[in-house]
Amino acid sequence: MFPTVSTLLSLALLLAAPSSAGEVESSPPADTHEIGQDTPAEGPRPQPEPPPDEPGAQPEPPPPSLDGPAPLVPPPPVTPAEDAQLAPSGTTPPGEAATPTVPAGPEPAPSEAEFAYAERNLADMPYGATAARKSATQRNNDVLVRPFRKPVYSIAASGRFGTLLSGGADVVQPFGYGFAAQLRIHFVGVVKSRFGVEVHAGHARFSQRRDFESVDGGATVTRITLLTDTDFSAGPSFQIPLGPLFVQLGGSAGVALSTLFRPLAADGVDDEAISTSNFMLRGGFSLGVPVLNRHGVTLGAGVHRIFSSREVAIDPRSPESPTTRPFGTWLEVLLGYQIWF
Repeated sequence: MFPTVSTLLSLALLLAAPSSAGEVESSPPADTHEIGQDTPAEGPRPQPEPPPDEPGAQPEPPPPSLDGPAPLVPPPPVTPAEDAQLAPSGTTPPGEAATPTVPAGPEPAPSEAEFAYAERNLADMPYGATAARKSATQRNNDVLVRPFRKPVYSIAASGRFGTLLSGGADVVQPFGYGFAAQLRIHFVGVVKSRFGVEVHAGHARFSQRRDFESVDGGATVTRITLLTDTDFSAGPSFQIPLGPLFVQLGGSAGVALSTLFRPLAADGVDDEAISTSNFMLRGGFSLGVPVLNRHGVTLGAGVHRIFSSREVAIDPRSPESPTTRPFGTWLEVLLGYQIWF
């Protein structure tokens, strides 16, 4: 009986021992193999890494608090493509080598004449096309290579140097000076030239000093003999582009207002003064040279023929002096400025 009772007590003590020491959490069973004295004990096993964040997935911000300040929310990450778009021009993103940049200047616009030259027929180019194109492209004188079907306008202002060729030289010295203006409009293409009209206006004067003795026999009095011509005319005109210049030919008809003042004595009592208007013809030739931006110079010559029947004595103080027509033919040389449109 005692052995049976002792056995039951031993079982009761074994069953009651874990509950008295406190509840112990269950642990997984240890490895069944035996660990030696020299074998180090295994450390704690590494915890599994959390899965990587998916692109575009952001943590939910905490709800705002009514009592405290709003929580700080970190800004969303910026991708390299967005960083390149947001970066200002001329800066280098972090981690990349800087590349030197050279600012590009504005490209000069091609000249209209140079651009259109390659597409045009050589038959539509003027004589001396190479020289004309060089002046057009280098000095912007595109009027030299303008198609003949398009009009060309020009205005000139010139100094006028005249020489009397007829009876005017009998009453005054033959060399004079003045000024002139020309307007030319060429609008009809004829072969490699243009036909149009021209308008001329000008003034010239021829003068000579004469000495007279004063009435009281004292000092000598110097007076001036003056012959003038003011003309207005219009007529046909031709313009021929020739390399870097224009050859301009024309003729015109109009009216000439002529005057002659000739002193005969020191006191001016018997002075001779004549004024008349007459029909006139003019023919001229000139060269126009565009220099820069369709501005240039002109050099030419012309002949004026005034149809006047008025006669005067060559020497009014002689009763038997022969007569002459002071208003007749004279030659002009022009040098001045010209612009083309």
